[in-house]
Amino acid sequence: MDIVLYEKPIHIELVGCNLFVEGKQHSKSVRLLGQMKKTLMRYTEGAANLEVYYMYRDVYNKNDMRFDITVIPAVEISGECAKTYGHYHPKSEDGLCYPEVYQVLEGSVVFILQKKQQDESVEVIIVHAKKGNTIILPPGYGHVSINNAEGDLVLANLVYDKFESVYDEYEDNKGAPYYYLKGGELAHNTNYIVRKTEQLSANELNRRYGFSCKDIITEFLAEPEKFAFLAKPRMMFKD
Repeated sequence: MDIVLYEKPIHIELVGCNLFVEGKQHSKSVRLLGQMKKTLMRYTEGAANLEVYYMYRDVYNKNDMRFDITVIPAVEISGECAKTYGHYHPKSEDGLCYPEVYQVLEGSVVFILQKKQQDESVEVIIVHAKKGNTIILPPGYGHVSINNAEGDLVLANLVYDKFESVYDEYEDNKGAPYYYLKGGELAHNTNYIVRKTEQLSANELNRRYGFSCKDIITEFLAEPEKFAFLAKPRMMFKD
């Protein structure tokens, strides 16, 4: 994929699997299939070096807020659509887990959000989003990003930079509560007890949390205080 993702306020261009920011090649991390083994419905031996997705961290960083880009090619993994590993965010100083904001720059995505209940079951929200959508991932929800289209998926995200993601539950339970298969079928991961499953659009989820944004990097640069809730999530729930 060769595409200009942003002309301004920052020139960002994707050439193949290389990202250029203001004309300079940006560093990337590659997640290989062999590294995904613990989270897959089925794992195919002999394909460990298949490149599943690319992460470009710290494309922009200001006031401890980090803007990243992730590219997930449209590869099939033993019937599953390509996906990220999956993780939770830890609790912030105000007692709520850190949220995150995403934007679909190219392609379409399915987010599987999961929230653990006191009885160790989970509640699940499945969010469908397409190019141009921004999405709030609320406090307390682990999440996986899935490429459900035929072309590459390019995601941007904005998140507080002073925490480490938590992967244990996805490793221990062999992924998320559902595997998203080619064709759109959801296969239940029997390692989870699912108490409730909702399917929402990005706009429906955003309205639930009073979030509105057209472009995360443009609005962050113009009005950074709008995203202060990423560091102090309790701000999301003030009257």
